Amino acid sequence: MRDYMRTRRTDPALAAQHLEYDRKSQRKRLETVGHWRVVYPERAAQVDALRRMRVQVAAVEAFAPRDVYERDGWVCQLCRLPIDPTVAWPDSASPSVDHIMPLAKGGEHSMANVQAAHLGCNSRKCDRLDVGPGTESIIVADAS
Repeated sequence: MRDYMRTRRTDPALAAQHLEYDRKSQRKRLETVGHWRVVYPERAAQVDALRRMRVQVAAVEAFAPRDVYERDGWVCQLCRLPIDPTVAWPDSASPSVDHIMPLAKGGEHSMANVQAAHLGCNSRKCDRLDVGPGTESIIVADAS
C-alpha cells in the first residue's frame, strides 16, 4: 500500500486525479457531517482560546496543571477548601487553573500568575482581579 501511495504521489497525472478525488470527498463529507467546528464546539473553543492567548499574551510558559495543583497543596486559592483530585471535569468541584491576573486583563500565562482553584470558583471569578478569601459572598451575589 505504501508503494502504491508513493507512486501515486510522484506521478503528476495520478497526483492530480488523487487531489480532485480528495476535494470531492471532502465536499461530500462537509455536506453530510459538517465542519469540525460545528461537530466539536468544545474543541473549537479551546483552539480559539489558545490562539487568542498566543496573540494577546507576551509570555507563555509551558507547565502542567498538575504542577500548579501540587505547588498549591491541592487547596483552592479562591475559597481555601481542599480540591479532590478524583473529581472529573465538568463537575464544579473539579480542579482548574485560575489566572490571578486574567489573560483578558493582560496577565501572563506563567507559573507565577496561576493558582489552583475549583472549576466552580474559577467560573464565578470570571475575569475579576480582587477575589480572595472573604469575598465569596460578593462572587455569589454577582453570579445571581
